[in-house]
Amino acid sequence: VVMNLMKARDKLQQQRQQDRQPTAAAAQAVPAAATPQASRPASQQTQPSPPLPATNNQEQKPKRKPHQADPETIRRWAEQAIQRQQPIFTAPLNGAIAGQPARLFYNRAAGPLPQGGALVMKAGYNEWEDIQLHNLQQADELKDLNNSDWLVVETKLPEDTWKLDFVVMDENSGRYDNNKGQDFALPLAEAPSQEDVLQERAAAFQRAEQQRLQALEQEEEKIHQQTMAAAREAAETAKRRYRQNRQTEWTREAESVVEERRSPDVANLPTSSRQDHLFAWSQGGPQAGHRTLLAYNRAAGPLRNSSDVSVVLGYDGWWQQDIRTEQFSRLNQQQLQEAGLQGEGHDWWGKAVEVPRTAAIIDFVFCDNARRAWDNNRQRDFHSDVVGALNPDQLVQHLCDMLQRESSSELARGEQAAADRTIRNAHQKALALKKRRAARRQILYTTPVAPRAGESMEVFYNPDATVLRGRPETWLRGSFNRWQHPQPIQPRVMTAALPGGVGFHRAAVQVPRDAHTVDIVLADSGDDDAGFFDNNDGLDYHIPVTGSSHPAQPLHIVHIAVEMAPVAKVGGMGDVVTALGRAVQDEGHRVEVILPKYDCMDYDQVRGLKQLRDFWCGGVQVKVWEAEIEDLRTILLEPSNGAFWVGCIYGRNDDAHRFAFFCNAALEYLKHHAPGSRPDILHCHDWSTAPIAYADTHPSRSVFTLHNLNFGADLIGRAMGGAAAATTVSPTYAVEVSGHPAIAPHLSKFYGVRNGIDQDIWDPTSDSFLPRLYDSKSETEGKAAAKAELRKHMSLSSADVPLVGVVTRLTHQKGIHLIKHAAWRTLERGGQFVLLGSAPDPRVQGEFNALAGDLGRQYPDRARLWFAYDEPLSHLIYAGCDMLLVPSIFEPCGLTQMVAMRYGTVPVVRRTGGLADTVFDVEHDDDRASATGMVTNGFSFDGSDAAGMDYALNRALSMWYNEPKAWRQLCQRVMEQDWSWADPALDYIELYHKALR
Repeated sequence: VVMNLMKARDKLQQQRQQDRQPTAAAAQAVPAAATPQASRPASQQTQPSPPLPATNNQEQKPKRKPHQADPETIRRWAEQAIQRQQPIFTAPLNGAIAGQPARLFYNRAAGPLPQGGALVMKAGYNEWEDIQLHNLQQADELKDLNNSDWLVVETKLPEDTWKLDFVVMDENSGRYDNNKGQDFALPLAEAPSQEDVLQERAAAFQRAEQQRLQALEQEEEKIHQQTMAAAREAAETAKRRYRQNRQTEWTREAESVVEERRSPDVANLPTSSRQDHLFAWSQGGPQAGHRTLLAYNRAAGPLRNSSDVSVVLGYDGWWQQDIRTEQFSRLNQQQLQEAGLQGEGHDWWGKAVEVPRTAAIIDFVFCDNARRAWDNNRQRDFHSDVVGALNPDQLVQHLCDMLQRESSSELARGEQAAADRTIRNAHQKALALKKRRAARRQILYTTPVAPRAGESMEVFYNPDATVLRGRPETWLRGSFNRWQHPQPIQPRVMTAALPGGVGFHRAAVQVPRDAHTVDIVLADSGDDDAGFFDNNDGLDYHIPVTGSSHPAQPLHIVHIAVEMAPVAKVGGMGDVVTALGRAVQDEGHRVEVILPKYDCMDYDQVRGLKQLRDFWCGGVQVKVWEAEIEDLRTILLEPSNGAFWVGCIYGRNDDAHRFAFFCNAALEYLKHHAPGSRPDILHCHDWSTAPIAYADTHPSRSVFTLHNLNFGADLIGRAMGGAAAATTVSPTYAVEVSGHPAIAPHLSKFYGVRNGIDQDIWDPTSDSFLPRLYDSKSETEGKAAAKAELRKHMSLSSADVPLVGVVTRLTHQKGIHLIKHAAWRTLERGGQFVLLGSAPDPRVQGEFNALAGDLGRQYPDRARLWFAYDEPLSHLIYAGCDMLLVPSIFEPCGLTQMVAMRYGTVPVVRRTGGLADTVFDVEHDDDRASATGMVTNGFSFDGSDAAGMDYALNRALSMWYNEPKAWRQLCQRVMEQDWSWADPALDYIELYHKALR
């Protein structure tokens, strides 16, 4: 529409350059319409456009007042019209004036309409873009004119009228007079040209767009300020929570220590503060937290022949072997008297020793300084109760205070890191929401952007950007609170916000006080059976409302999966389960995970593991364990038949049987043994938990996510049929698999949602594996430090050349033939090449072992292949490389390219699956990136041969060599892109709501 308006404006400017003067329309001209319009239905009636102000470059002509004809003049004009066999005439006779009243006279006797009925003029302004009905009245001044039946209508034409076509209709019979199929045209004496109007409309549209975007941006800024203010408050809460969590950890640690140090075994040790003629403590026993004299009579024990005496001290049953040795000296007479010891016949040695404040019992033995002779109380050791010892509760508090003092600097750093993470995540979420609104506001937006409950809002909708393009009307209907509110939004027609129907249409909606969400769909009529609907691809349009008296209730989602990062991870599915769960939980929803309890799990990263109960399933006892993994409540199911005590997750011939049992056990637990109400959503993943999707889960609804169609297609097909909604891990992969027999019948509920990465784990500003932390502003220095450390680790030279990396499993899916080629191509062009990965296929591993040998011999300081899992090294590769290569033959989503960009490393990828959705070629994808709200960020190719690989890799290497400034800007740009779960999590939440409808 805008382009047509602009073309019209350009045409007018050309005409003016040629000094062409506008001419008025002929007074009696009756131009024919391009197509008959009389049959348009009454539901298409719209109001004429309001007048438009003239632009500066538009000629200003004084509007002359219409001629006020007297009745005699009107009769004379009517007689002339009859003589000329014209059924109409106007007053003024030479034509109506735009912006002024005009009278149109119609002679019913000269046309096909029956006598006596009420007549209506159906007027089409400006080639029928606006339609209005006008009732015709009997023309009193022409009543007695012989052989005629004149009716009249008076109307004021809008100032932007360049043409007015009309037909006359009989309301009773439905017959019409359309000038023998040509429609009538109202003569115009003074009117703007079509070009003038279109030019002004183009200018008005541009002004309105400018004002619209400016107003939206101002409100977005206001929302952002409010969001960040709330984030700062949340950051302080995060600090307090971090401190509380650390204090809880210290308390647990202290309680564990006290449990050991105050155990019954320690409490039951035989103790004494003195043993006559052998040892004695002054002051009645060792004093807690003070130095107390311990004396030993060398003459009375096994050390009588030794020339010196020492004591070996410990406490609380020799706890943690925390011992020290003190050398004694012979006590003088004064010391003996002060200690109340007898000197005659004795040989007392001693020293004032430090008694720990936390000790309940002091453990000790005596020896000579050379530790050859010992007195250990006949192998029972000596033990003395500490005077003033702390009781268990006091000791717990004392240890907690001590841990806090010792960890004060670490605590401050942790608190600040928690606050920074909260601010950063809030900023990312705010940007994700703003980006979603920016994308949606090309179609639909509201004023205010964040409607308030109990107040009115306006909805603006652009039908030209949807399936309603070209439909004669746009109707809005809807409800509130995810269609659960008793008060619906009754269908209402939307009116054009600008003259001529250009751009957005608008409608007002009153938001109830108890509404937390506005639900909207659009159609081309107000009838329930409207022909065209825009329901946002089945998701409807949902606008959050602030200030509701009944806020939205959180959803309860349970993921049922056989992988979960970081404790039981094989591929990307484990990352998705954990990261998606955390992201949805961060949005305020309740999220849990049900996972098999493997013997091969990383239990070091499992917190608070405890057994809750057990139950029987299929004749097998199943233990239920509860734990916290990555801040998610996790239920671990452990069948007593040993199905998951096999040292691995996958790789056995009975994988399908084991996972089917796990699915049955998970459902049995949820139905009969889980506390509380049933979950809203059961989210199952891939073939391994596909049976959940087609089982009886009532009242819960199932959502199924396909991670890789290469495995378990039959189970996946059944899951697609049974699930209320289904997803896969990127939009492009959804298109690529849409024709598969397991997927094709269910496309109406199948959505592609891009995976994200956990940006708390992959964060160059806090990554402990990096030699130097950095962000986009310090990217050059940070990556240089990582590159130097990576080269040192891999024994590569420090030459100023590009470094290309690969982090992958070496399978055919990952394009191993292209990886081999890229290694040689990089080295031929003077670069360096590193690879981290391994092959499950021994033959493939053998090929890469040979490749490593060949590269090492020809380029000993420029290539290194590392065939082992090494988490710290992967972080160093992501940060230290200049480019990361991902030439997958197919890739449902892929995470490595997003991780690389997080560290400022430029991806070079094959355009497939999720790689196509995340990497936009710097030379070819400006428009594609812009359409998704992104900017270009890497290099891509389409083929699966060496030539395609070279096309992308060579361009990347050439930019690194020849355009260093552009390369640095590209690195900074990719670092600033958001690949978190903030936006995908919102997509999943919408799908959860869809599944519940």
